[in-house]
Amino acid sequence: MLPLPSIDQDLRCPGFCDCRFPSCIDVANHKGNIPDLVTCRCGEDSGNGLEWQWHHTEDSDAQVIGRDIVFHPTYSQGTAIVRGEQPLQQDKVHFWEMRIITVLAGTDVMFGIGTDNVNLKQFKFHFVSALGTNAQSWGYSYNGKIQHCGEQLPYGQKFSQGCLVGIYLDRTRGHLEFFLNRRSLGVAYTNIPTDPHVKIYPMVCSTAAKSVIRLINSTSQAATLQLRAFESLAKQPQKLDELRQMPGLKRIMQSYWFLAPPVRYSRCSTNLDLDLCDEAVLSSSKLRLGRKQKYRETDDVNIDEDLYANAHKIPVRRNDSGDEEYVSSIHEFCDEYFHYLL
Repeated sequence: MLPLPSIDQDLRCPGFCDCRFPSCIDVANHKGNIPDLVTCRCGEDSGNGLEWQWHHTEDSDAQVIGRDIVFHPTYSQGTAIVRGEQPLQQDKVHFWEMRIITVLAGTDVMFGIGTDNVNLKQFKFHFVSALGTNAQSWGYSYNGKIQHCGEQLPYGQKFSQGCLVGIYLDRTRGHLEFFLNRRSLGVAYTNIPTDPHVKIYPMVCSTAAKSVIRLINSTSQAATLQLRAFESLAKQPQKLDELRQMPGLKRIMQSYWFLAPPVRYSRCSTNLDLDLCDEAVLSSSKLRLGRKQKYRETDDVNIDEDLYANAHKIPVRRNDSGDEEYVSSIHEFCDEYFHYLL
């Protein structure tokens, strides 16, 4: 029997695109390969192909079909762990992306890394959050938490079917970072072993019956000065756009595509986005309170009169000749907004 999605499914991160994915009933009634139910290829043309595949073991409760993993194809009686077929080299940075084909439910589905000391069969008959239970692995749960040495910490939004989970591992610095729908969630860990003798593999684990994960991109690049330069430029979108217009840099930009991956929004996620330009006008001087402080009914502030007190400051600025002109950067639109947050 397939696990039913939790009641907070609507609170999870929307999918990467608007393509149709199979429902729980579709998966339960399908007699063939579950991955065949999905025709979506969104985002798969962004990278440089696959530099590695999943490793298949005969006695595992997970089937590896090409780049797809089908966890517990009949029913689930514990936690299955699958790792990549080759270790991730110490002198490189690594990035890979996985698409979630089915609805995620149950105890846990996790994405991350682990050393060669991880026992892939340890929790075969136990329902646990396997990645990060000890010092040999690091995991990111579909419930939005990260785990290492048995300690779970809040990290990002919950996610499920249709989402893209990306992992960026810098083995030269020992940094591990996760992406959700190609948006960075920030560096999760800085204690990844940099010792070249420590073998580290990409890993995925699941307790959910008939849950399917697809590897869509995997790339590795040497940690050169050129890479570090593009890492810095990736934080400046305007400069990056200028570089993309230079024909001589096209091949190099394609090699480092994962530093600024192209983002695609589904209609659902677009509807949830906040417009910072509208929100910025709410931050007048009288409304700048601490992050945790809220208005009380006794506060002597006329919110209606003060609501747009600073609106005139945000959309215009003065140029060298003294004339007013509209600003061209979203950061300048939101200066007042960020002052309010601080």
